[in-house]
Amino acid sequence: METLHTARLILRPWTLADAAALYAQAQNPKIGAMCGWLPHKSVAESREIIEHILLKPHSFAICLADNQLIGSIGLLFPNDSNLPLAASEAEIGYWLGEDFWGKGYVTEATLRVLQYAFEELHLTQLWAGVYEENIASQRVLEKCGFRYHYTLEDFLLPLIGERHTSLIYTLNREN
Repeated sequence: METLHTARLILRPWTLADAAALYAQAQNPKIGAMCGWLPHKSVAESREIIEHILLKPHSFAICLADNQLIGSIGLLFPNDSNLPLAASEAEIGYWLGEDFWGKGYVTEATLRVLQYAFEELHLTQLWAGVYEENIASQRVLEKCGFRYHYTLEDFLLPLIGERHTSLIYTLNREN
């Protein structure tokens, strides 16, 4: 898998060596609460998450220019997504460590992954879901050209056993 670059970021494949850096960010309960997963409890757990979830094609560690890991962004395809995706579609998802919020990093990373998805993977549409209370993530999607599509009420998150209302956004290649 290739590495993608932006003005300030490196989006690169995950490695097992990222476990300690992932744990440093993902142990924060605020991160998982916005993504539907529990805070990581150990470096070993973070290593397992990398091995079983993040070591997939089109899954990137978001890193600063000095390779400091600050978050994650990736594409989920029909077999991995809970959304009704067609064969030429994917769901984009991301999270960022709290210390790096409000600096435009996720917007920058998302715009680069959109370019990758449409120009290199030749996808026709991208989907994204965000909790209705996650206003910052909604703003990222809107800045990147996504449009509100529908509301998914009372959606059960199996990893945490909670129900949330998610706003579903889409972006077509033609937009």
